[in-house]
Amino acid sequence: MNIAIAPCCWGVYWPTGNDLGWTDYLDRIVAAGYRHTELGPYGYFSTDPKVLSHELDRRGLSVVAAAHVHTLADPETTGALAERTHQICALLSAVGGTHFILMDESEFYPKDRMGVVDEAGWRTVVDLTTQAARIVREHGLQFSFHPHVGTCVEHENQIERLFAETDPALVGLCLDTGHHAYWKADPKDFFLRHAARINAIHLKNVDGAFREKVLAEGIHCDRAFEDGIMTDLDRGVVDIADFMRTLIAHGYDGPLVVEQDLAPKHPETPETIAARNFAFVFSLLREQASR
Repeated sequence: MNIAIAPCCWGVYWPTGNDLGWTDYLDRIVAAGYRHTELGPYGYFSTDPKVLSHELDRRGLSVVAAAHVHTLADPETTGALAERTHQICALLSAVGGTHFILMDESEFYPKDRMGVVDEAGWRTVVDLTTQAARIVREHGLQFSFHPHVGTCVEHENQIERLFAETDPALVGLCLDTGHHAYWKADPKDFFLRHAARINAIHLKNVDGAFREKVLAEGIHCDRAFEDGIMTDLDRGVVDIADFMRTLIAHGYDGPLVVEQDLAPKHPETPETIAARNFAFVFSLLREQASR
């Protein structure tokens, strides 16, 4: 199982306007110990496969997946999703990646109605997800849907409804341990119940004390993320060591991507956090391999 990381750990959520350039990002993840990465938002990395492959190869890096955020409840964006999915999959295939990860865009929703859709909106989410998954299959890649806080697919009942209304041969799931635990759901239990549909993992953890405050006071999810509800992998409410043992016991072999969304108030640098998270996960894998 290879340990990867994603550009969001440096606050990269958009293709442009970032403080950190993509080649600098590659240098920093290598220094932190990583040899595998997600591509992040399309256009952040070079979209020329020759340029991208050269920069990856000379650092000994490989790509495991690409993540794309889209306004899935908006039927007017159907064509845009198809076009972008083809573009991302072509680049992903050219550089050796295997998984296309799709998630809903939380910014689509009014701040006081995050993730709220009517039945027509839900049907659009299912239809666009299926459309994207078919395109991904055409490119010979695997499709993973990523539930996300603040969208219409964030709670277990919503994920399970998506499972029920999509083809299991097309639509897999990227289980994000942090987003899953945000609402006090148990990612290990969910994995055990739905391992057949889970083909990608994002490793995050949640600050338990802050989560209690967020849920008790109704703090908006935007503020919760900005103030650091997602914490270091070895410091939160999710028992990452136990979760990793479960993955290994069940023969999980998909992408394993460390993600700790950058909190502006965190006292340490993204490089320090990334290196500590890598060392923690690597130690867990080494421990299991020695048994």
